[in-house]
Amino acid sequence: MDYFVEQAPNDQEVQAIIRRKYGDRARILSRKEIRTGGVLGLFRRSAVEVTGYCSHAPLKPVSRGTPGEERARILEQVRVRDGQNAPARTAEPAPTNGSAAPQLESVLSEIRALRETISSRDVGTTGSERGEPETLVRLREVMEENDFSPSYTRSLVDYLRGECSLEEWSDFDRIGSRVTEWIRESISIYPWVERRREPHVFVLVGPTGVGKTTTIAKLAAMYGAVADPPFDVRILTIDTYRIGALQQIQKYGEIMSIPVHAVESAEEMRKQLDLHSEADFIFIDTIGKSPSDYGKLAEVNQMVRSTGGEVHLAVSATTKRSDIVEIIRQFEPFNYQAIVVTKMDETASVGGIISALQEKQKSVSFLTDGQSVPQDIERARPESFLRRLNNLPGNRPVSADNKTGVLK
Repeated sequence: MDYFVEQAPNDQEVQAIIRRKYGDRARILSRKEIRTGGVLGLFRRSAVEVTGYCSHAPLKPVSRGTPGEERARILEQVRVRDGQNAPARTAEPAPTNGSAAPQLESVLSEIRALRETISSRDVGTTGSERGEPETLVRLREVMEENDFSPSYTRSLVDYLRGECSLEEWSDFDRIGSRVTEWIRESISIYPWVERRREPHVFVLVGPTGVGKTTTIAKLAAMYGAVADPPFDVRILTIDTYRIGALQQIQKYGEIMSIPVHAVESAEEMRKQLDLHSEADFIFIDTIGKSPSDYGKLAEVNQMVRSTGGEVHLAVSATTKRSDIVEIIRQFEPFNYQAIVVTKMDETASVGGIISALQEKQKSVSFLTDGQSVPQDIERARPESFLRRLNNLPGNRPVSADNKTGVLK
């Protein structure tokens, strides 16, 4: 048998598509309401998605009767499929031509209601109970184990159903290779450019506790100490409110022989940028505030805009998937170009961050996976995510060589 998934704005259209493509061999497994289209999650429309398969068994000849007889036959088939033992209704007299259309619509309405009931009973059932292939059941379990979102998994499954042959569905390793490649392509990597004729101003924003200050120190060390030859690097910080924050970044600067300056206003920020116009890199650390503290976010945003620099958003991989999506949304006013994923070493499941990045269509620039400066930072690569996925067949772990990824 061959599986299919069809979508349309409503039940009538999706049924018409199935009849046109697959004819009487189509068998329906499930039906659900979905949201499609839109831009960046906005203006999405309601639609209907139907999953089913095409049977290759010989078709039995079907005798067509009057509309009343046909209605009774269809309803009886639905009752049998639903496990009901109610006796079939007796055929109704054939309607006149003037009442045929309304009666047919009534039949369709009843069928839709029954299908809604059947579909709702699928919720909470296992893949095996829904009649899914064993390979697909195992794949859903692996995706859930890695904390991928349901919508991400649905998109992956839809892709596999359209691309994989029946032979591949019987081989979990082959399916796993397809899955790995699909996940790899769903991860967008920011096209980072290191050398410029004017100072490369890098601003890091984000909520409290994601490791912005440590990340700025790692970046400064990556380019000011590890690179060969080293870049001319400066550090500016506007995080003068948090206890010990200024002392922490100043200590890092002292160890790396990189100048550090505190800034408290947009005007002072512009002056500092002018003073260091000969530098290769100027890394700017910002104050960490809750994304729901709109007043403070507005103040930070004003200073960030005064830099005219490249803005990156720091997000911790340990954050709950739904919270990551909300953080990404609420920091949109900063017009950040990419995301720095921190604390990769503190989570066992990276599916949540992969799902959130794909859902919000965001690119990744850097990853951090520890507290050591400058070792525990690297340029973002799909392999860095893939090697952290658990129990996915066909996914071969990749060694973390040349972790810093600095141009030599």
